[in-house]
Formats: sequence, C-alpha cells, structure tokens
Amino acid sequence: MLAHARMVNCEFCGSSVVLEDAVLRKAGEAGEMLEAPELIGIGVPVELGSHGAFVASGHVRYDYGRGHWDEYHGTLGTTGGLAWVSVDEGDVVLQREVPPSRMPQGGREVFRLGAEVSSNGVFYACSEVSNAKAIAFRGQLPEPVAIGDTHLFANFSGPRGAFLSGEIWDGGIAWFAGHWIDPFDVRRVL
Repeated sequence: MLAHARMVNCEFCGSSVVLEDAVLRKAGEAGEMLEAPELIGIGVPVELGSHGAFVASGHVRYDYGRGHWDEYHGTLGTTGGLAWVSVDEGDVVLQREVPPSRMPQGGREVFRLGAEVSSNGVFYACSEVSNAKAIAFRGQLPEPVAIGDTHLFANFSGPRGAFLSGEIWDGGIAWFAGHWIDPFDVRRVL
C-alpha cells in the first residue's frame, strides 16, 4: 500500500513525513485522534454491502464546528482500486476522486445551497456547505494533510443515493463521487 501513499505518520512518535519528488520531509504532527468506537479501522477489512471489501490504510478526522466526521482512505475490492469512505454520525458514503475531465464546472460559485451541477452525466443539487478543519490523521494518505488546515466543502445529492462532494482551498479544488451505504451493511470481515 505504500506505493500509493504520499503522507505517513508514525504511531510511535506521532510525527509525520511527506514524500515530495523522491525526498522525504517532516510534515509535522499527526494531531490527537481521540479513540471512539468506529465502524472502520486501519488494516481491518470490512464489507461495504454490494461494493465489496474495503481495507483502510489512512484515517483523517475533520471538525466542522458542530461536530466531526472521519475519512478513511484505502483499497476497495479484489482489484485494489483506491477509494475514500466517509463516516459522519453513522452515515456512510463510499467515494472515488473525480478526474479533472469529469469535474463539475463553476468553481467556488457552485459551493452554495441549492446549486445544481453535473458530473459524468449525473445531476446533483447542493445540500450542505461549510468549512472543515483537519484535526488529526493516522496511517498513510495519498496527499499531504496539515493539521489545522481549513477548506470549504459542499455536499451534493443525486438520484438513487448518488453523492458528490467538493472541496476547495487556496490553489486547489477536488471532487469525489460515490453512493450512500446503509451503515447496517458495513460488516467486519472475519
């Protein structure tokens, strides 16, 4: 899994490193991940209903003011495709990054309630907009995350459980498309 990681933290000392142009640099601290019961754990295979097995290799916790949510990055299914699983107050969504050619158009202008966008022929309506701050991470991540970094995010609902989320920050934007998963379909693989 390290082949896909650009950021790794050490559980022993709490520091983190980032791989940039074949050189490791210290990235800072990983933040304090308060232990709580979780549906997903790093390195523990879980079935995500009909989507198959997911094994998390990284975990980021974001604070949005009135609470927090967890993002897990890892491999999905037997092909080893990379995906993100978000867990927020028991709600679970499986997402993959949207390639630039399929990203919704409009930039920051579509980060508002009620805005409508399309991606890959599917239409979505914006149902949530807020700021999120990274407060802790552990494991291996595909991109650097700095504790304290804040970005604007928007969640968009689509037909039949389709979900689209966007994140925007100084100098960048990313989109992720996926589907809601019934939390009762998330089961540890024995």
